[in-house]
Amino acid sequence: MTIGFTEPKAGTVTGPALVSGGFGELSARAGASCLEELNITDPKAVIDVHNRHLDAGADILRTNTGGASPERLDRYRMHDEAFIVSYMAAEHASKAARRHGQDRRVMGVARVEALAPLIGFLPLGRVEAATRTMASGLVGGGADLLLLETAQCPARIVAAMDGARRGMADAGRTVPVLVKLRYETRLGALARGAIADGLARAAAAVAGIGAQGLAIAPDNLDRPYAETLEAAATAYRAALFVDLAPSSPHWAAVADLTGLRHRIAFTGGRRLEPSKTIEGPARPAPANDVGPIPVARSY
Repeated sequence: MTIGFTEPKAGTVTGPALVSGGFGELSARAGASCLEELNITDPKAVIDVHNRHLDAGADILRTNTGGASPERLDRYRMHDEAFIVSYMAAEHASKAARRHGQDRRVMGVARVEALAPLIGFLPLGRVEAATRTMASGLVGGGADLLLLETAQCPARIVAAMDGARRGMADAGRTVPVLVKLRYETRLGALARGAIADGLARAAAAVAGIGAQGLAIAPDNLDRPYAETLEAAATAYRAALFVDLAPSSPHWAAVADLTGLRHRIAFTGGRRLEPSKTIEGPARPAPANDVGPIPVARSY
């Protein structure tokens, strides 16, 4: 059965839909080396973070699946658990969303790595297979839309979308798909302007596969974020997802993009303040550190 999802219309009274932030709080407080494992071992902690995002005003919840690809989970000997990790993550988010009203939705995050240990660059067949596994779990678990995070290579974008469609077919549901582009420097040039141009070409590929939304990751850019977003939006004419926290220094420049303002349908969420409601041993702080902080991931 397909659950309908109506895209928010930017420029209306309600404005863009606010998408929840990440799970850095779990990283700092739950004491787990793999945050995605908590979907299985400590669902209460995951649901608590979702509830706090909803209480803070989030309209759409991201699933706790930023590192749930089979290749990423293989580092924790959980390669074969990729489906159930994604399924349970979506189920936890859906449970929290339902408790906060029918207008709250779940965004299933399927991040496809370009590189994997001992393998190097993933073959396109493995990109498709990994995305299919995550998408089937996320959609089967109740996600209302998918966010595919992938590198800028058009062939990889197409493979990821093919995997998402197969995964949705496996789950028996079809949901809207948004694509978030990251520039993988080992897949492209580093000359001035090359990253913005590469992301613009990738955005054209996103338009060609029929995705319902586009986002640009703010890291690894060679031009200001707003300028890069504008270049990509020229090639992709549909809805935009500005995945930035409201406190981001990029926001002021994005606000000046009057020509794109009406196309911004989703915006990123703020980071939660630390809470004492999540039980579990805190990670030891690094030497000379002032306290536990979320661990930055490198993909």
